[in-house]
Amino acid sequence: MKRTKSTQKEAAWIFQIALLLHFCFQGVSAIAEDKGSGRKDRIVGAWTWTSKQSDGELFTSVMDISLEESGSLMGGIRNPKGERIPFESVNMKGDQVQVVVDHEIMGQAFKASYGGKLTKSNIAGEVVIRFQDRILRRDWKARRLLEFPLTGEWDWKLSTPDGNELKATLIIHQDVEGVSGRLESEQFNMPLRDISFKAGQLKFVTQREENGGTFYSSGKWHGNLLSGQVSSPSIGEGLKLPWEARKR
Repeated sequence: MKRTKSTQKEAAWIFQIALLLHFCFQGVSAIAEDKGSGRKDRIVGAWTWTSKQSDGELFTSVMDISLEESGSLMGGIRNPKGERIPFESVNMKGDQVQVVVDHEIMGQAFKASYGGKLTKSNIAGEVVIRFQDRILRRDWKARRLLEFPLTGEWDWKLSTPDGNELKATLIIHQDVEGVSGRLESEQFNMPLRDISFKAGQLKFVTQREENGGTFYSSGKWHGNLLSGQVSSPSIGEGLKLPWEARKR
């Protein structure tokens, strides 16, 4: 029984196999055949979906598809380490899309086939994972990803040790040059410093000028949700407080 649970957990992890650092993949090849529709351009762009692992942790996956002058579709996804996983194939016939990833991780080979019906902003269907001698099928729905998903206002809140919540507005601007922003409320207005967004991980530093307190925040991006922890010498050595922000 322990071996079965371990195998299922491993397969579940594989199912969540993608996190994005950046949305434009380069040099990721795929083979596409779609002789009938002539509308391959409809699938071009970045697509994302968020799934929950067996341990309750969320995984946000991103795949990117582009159309070459030759008429071939290219694309790939990234695993949690930020490693590029090229598509084995991309097929589109009419409104039906199928993407296949053939990969090896921790010495174990697996094949994942994502298939569904394409609309303007969604692909809805199922993913079939072949891992060892097992086949897993799950519902799958991907949505078209905005070019710069962090841009906008987020309702931010921090859970304090005494059980209360500190609320503010997290304002982020993301463009080709990077990410900037600020955290503001009636009590403070703090610019985000040393801000970075890599592999779906947002990090920034804020500082309250009146007492010099410096706060280090990190969180994972899950579409319209950011969640993570904040630490600071002013709140205690080794103490981390949970925070989250939801996009308006």
